[in-house]
Amino acid sequence: MLAITEWELQRILLDIHDGPVQHMYAALSQLELMEAALERSTGVDSEVLQRKDRIRKLLEDGLSEVRSFIGAFRSPEFEHRPLRQLVDELILQHEHLTDTRIVLEADPDLPPEDLPVRIALYRILQEGLANAYRHGGASKVTIALRAVHGSARPRLRMSIVDNGAGFDTTNALGESHFGLRGMRDRVEMVGGSFELVSAPGQGTRVTVEVDAS
Repeated sequence: MLAITEWELQRILLDIHDGPVQHMYAALSQLELMEAALERSTGVDSEVLQRKDRIRKLLEDGLSEVRSFIGAFRSPEFEHRPLRQLVDELILQHEHLTDTRIVLEADPDLPPEDLPVRIALYRILQEGLANAYRHGGASKVTIALRAVHGSARPRLRMSIVDNGAGFDTTNALGESHFGLRGMRDRVEMVGGSFELVSAPGQGTRVTVEVDAS
């Protein structure tokens, strides 16, 4: 089911690129034609020019945000890369975009993971990092990847701990918190567990544990 969900995500991203993004490019092209016409005109009100500049900025900012979203959620070739490599690349990308300091603690004997587990853990980490930056204002995030021993099947535990603002978790998994619910749903779809610990002023910790295969 997770593989289907990932396929759907890529289809949605393609639809966004081929639909709204192209419309925004077309709007910018029309704006450039209007700007050229205004330059040839005389007596144009300064307020009109200011509004034109604001329209251009809104379009350019919106286009930049949508393209960043598409780039962040494009498929990183899950089938051909192990989780550790995907995590390393995601950390580099996030640090470059946000200036957040990220510390990775990974056991050397991590068990190989099935594809649905790899997808779930990657997307959970991606959402966790985004939440720490956007909502928590965290300057540091510590990620731990651990091999869990003592069970019949090899297991993986991943924790994401940030030093951000934290929040009241009373209704954290309610309808309005789509990202957190998505993290929980992803790990439950592969038979794992989800734990969220946070409080105002005390940062946030997300822990998931799942059979690797």
